[in-house]
Amino acid sequence: MYGLAACSVTERLYISDWDNDQLHAVPLANDELDEESASWDVANQPCGLSFTLGGQPNVLVACHGAGKIQEWSPDGILIRQIQLADESRLIWHALQLTSTEMVVSHEGSQHRVVVISTEDGQVLTVTEPVCSCVQGLYGA
Repeated sequence: MYGLAACSVTERLYISDWDNDQLHAVPLANDELDEESASWDVANQPCGLSFTLGGQPNVLVACHGAGKIQEWSPDGILIRQIQLADESRLIWHALQLTSTEMVVSHEGSQHRVVVISTEDGQVLTVTEPVCSCVQGLYGA
């Protein structure tokens, strides 16, 4: 298991399963009438989880090994995939800023945070490396 995110709207805990390339959804309430836990296959090495803004929240899954962000409905239907540009492919986490932008934490030659376009995954804004201690960890 890698990432956790709880949603008060769907009343589920979502868990990313790095080793098995899956996303698990577990009901938060402990009620006999509750639905069962569910799991579905996602892209390679899912890690960070977050939710879309506005309306019914979908689950955003940062897929480290695949270099993409996948958006899933609470019922396990793939809504869309955003393939990241080469320099941002080793993604750890993604958060939706607006309907057209996401902020992404990734590693590579430098561990940094970037803002990407949700249309094509291209980098719109680049930050400086997170800290000098992280740079040394990745050989930069």
